[in-house]
Parts: sequence; C-alpha cells; structure tokens
Amino acid sequence: MNSIVDNTIFADLHKKEDWLYTNVSGLSNISFCENGDVDPSIISKYDIAVNNPLVVFVNGIYEEEYSRLSDGLSINDPNFETISNRSDSEIPVGKSNSLSITGTQKDTVHILQIVSGDAPVACFGNVNICAQKDESISVAETHVAITDFDHLFMPKTEVVAKENSNVTLVRAIRGSKEAYHLGSLHVVQHESSKVQTNTITLGGKRVRNEVFAYLDGENCVSNFDGMYMLGKNQLVDNHLRVEHNKPNCDSREFYKGVLDENAKSVFTGRIYVKEDAQQTDAKQTNQNILLSNDADATSRPQLEIYADDVACTHGATTGEIDDEALLYLQTRGIPAEAARTLLIYAFLNESLDELADETFREVLVEELLSNLPGGEFIKALYL
Repeated sequence: MNSIVDNTIFADLHKKEDWLYTNVSGLSNISFCENGDVDPSIISKYDIAVNNPLVVFVNGIYEEEYSRLSDGLSINDPNFETISNRSDSEIPVGKSNSLSITGTQKDTVHILQIVSGDAPVACFGNVNICAQKDESISVAETHVAITDFDHLFMPKTEVVAKENSNVTLVRAIRGSKEAYHLGSLHVVQHESSKVQTNTITLGGKRVRNEVFAYLDGENCVSNFDGMYMLGKNQLVDNHLRVEHNKPNCDSREFYKGVLDENAKSVFTGRIYVKEDAQQTDAKQTNQNILLSNDADATSRPQLEIYADDVACTHGATTGEIDDEALLYLQTRGIPAEAARTLLIYAFLNESLDELADETFREVLVEELLSNLPGGEFIKALYL
C-alpha cells in the first residue's frame, strides 16, 4: 500500500510547544492507503437536506454521481489563490479534489467528506470559500469516518470574505471514535465583513482543530465557536490564532464541551492585536463540564497586544454537574439519567442554537441525545 503522506513528521510533533498536549506520534507507525469504497446507502443517510446543494467526497475524491452542484460551485478551480501559507500550521497539506464556492448562495451548501476503507486510510479535503462584496454564503460540512480504523483525515477550509460580505460555516466531526482528524480553517476578512464559524466535535480519537484568522479590514465582525462532547480515549485540541490587523474590529471565541471517562480537551486561543489596530474588542471563553474524575480540560488563553485603546478579555471555567439542579429536576418527576442529560443538553445547546442551518442543527441534536443516557426522554420533550 502506498501512503500519500509522510507520516514520519508526526513522530516528534508533541515535542513542539503548540502540540504539547496532543501526541499523535502513533501515526508514524501506521501504513496508510488512500483507497476505499463506501456503500451508497451511507451517503443517503447523511444527505439530510435533499433540496440543498450537496457535494460529496469519499477519501478526498469527488463523487459526481451523488452530488448536486449549483451556480457558484466548482470542482478543482485553478484560479483560487490559497491563503493558508500565511499560517504556521504543521498539518500536512496535500492534493485532493477541491471545492470552490463563490456567489451568493440562497440555500446552505452541504459538504459531505467521508473517510472509509478496510484498512487505515490517509486523505486530504480542500474547500475554498470566497464571498465577494455584499455576497452571503452559508456552508455546512460533515466530516465522518465510517469504519473503525486509524484513519487520518486532514481537511483544510479557506474563507475569503470581501467588503461587506457574510459567511457562515459549520463543521461537524462525526462517526468513528478511532480515527485521527487534523483539520485547519484559514480566514481572511476585509472591511465590514462578518464571519461566523462553528466547529463541533463528536467523533475521532485524536482531533486537532486549527483556526487562523486575519482581520485585514476595518469594522470586521468574527465569531469562532466550538462545541465538543467526548468519551473514552478521545481528545480534542482546539487551537486558534486571531489577528486584529486593522482598527474597530470585534472577535469572539466561544468554546464549550462535556468530557466523560478519560476524555481530554485542550483550548489554546491567541488574540494578536497589531500596533495600529485601535478600538479592538476581542473576547475568549472556554467552558467545560467534567463527568468523571479521569476527564481533563486544559485552557491556554493568550493575549498579544501592541495597541493601547483596546478591550480584550479571556475566561475559562471547568466544573461538574450541579447537584442542586439535578435534585430539583428529579423532584419534578424527571428520571435521574434524563435529568443529568437535560443539564448537559442545556449547557451545550447554547452553541447549537447559533447554527444557521436548522436541518443541520436538528441532526446534531439528535446524535447528541442518542449518545446520552436518558436522551430519548429529552427528545420526547424537545424534538
């Protein structure tokens, strides 16, 4: 089997400061292939909005038969200029079929990236979003590993938001809890643009979500949100760098998660404010609930500020389920397991409520509750 990635680079990554808490050295011992098929019924299962554009990739290969392209969607557009070279990401960049999205999209564009095979597969996924002046684009990506092998998926999404444009993007990592997911998001914003992103992690054994954002125009608004619910032997590393390069811009980073058994989360958020980027308003928040004594959450907020007229804050909280709230719900006739799940759902639902695509939100809520004891009781109340 021929590998498409030099996996020796993973052996010592955890010795670098930015990867200190995320050891992926096991990848260096795996012989990867790039081939693998998927049953069409699997694709149908994840085709949740049949009236929306759909773009399907299996192991980085575009599947025309199962896709529905609309105006502004193109495969392997040679004219898209990459912006990822502005970052210091250590995640390998490789070839795959790529999707480019331009023009105002009336409906949310759904992208399905499937990783599958009867042996460990390594593959890339490349999505390019460019909103020109006054355009609006909404995108929902599903990254799902189907089979329980040490698959390695390395998706890269690039967003360019021109003057007064609006981009909303949600990326959901689902499926197998044995796969590795090393993904990056690169964002460049111009004057008066608005970008809202949500990264939701439910699957994967080792997940690294990188965000590199460059606010290159005045009056930009940037919201980078994340939500995760992890269990046995799972780890998520959310690593962000937001650069305020012009005055009068607002950015928010809001990540929250629930960790059970020996699950681990890492949040590293750096806000960089350039010398002349006055009137910057930037905030970081990371909140975690631990359901087990073995679970662990690490928060590393970082501020690098060279302007003097700014409002930059950060905060992190880690706690447990509120026993008084749990008792209160039980006294109102809600079974113990369902009461616990209801409190978890209430905590996480704040992130899900922000999703622009209602159909996508409903699917994620369904999966969230299906993985929690007493979830069926909550579904009967809310779904």
